[in-house]
Amino acid sequence: MVLGLSVLVSACHMNNRHVIITDGDDRGSTRIEYAGRAFFNINGTAITHITPNGYVKYKRDGRELVAESDKQGEIFYRINDGEKQTHLNADDSLFLARAVKDMIKHGHNKD
Repeated sequence: MVLGLSVLVSACHMNNRHVIITDGDDRGSTRIEYAGRAFFNINGTAITHITPNGYVKYKRDGRELVAESDKQGEIFYRINDGEKQTHLNADDSLFLARAVKDMIKHGHNKD
């Protein structure tokens, strides 16, 4: 089994950081990218807030979720380059929960 993990962190200011995390093996791959900060619900299954103009991109085994915040802090989601939406269906909510769990596992917002 081949396992790889890489983390790239760059920032001009602490609140404007940009992080890319890739993790993969012969069974699949995961890519997490975010700018700004994202905050999660207590169960670690949903995003409750993203700093204004921030985003989270999560790609796992060919499926992608993008969550973006506008200047007012409202979160918009896109699944696989689809239309922007403010609410996710049940299947997409499960994918979001997986994304959040992976971000927590990889130490999101630990610094």
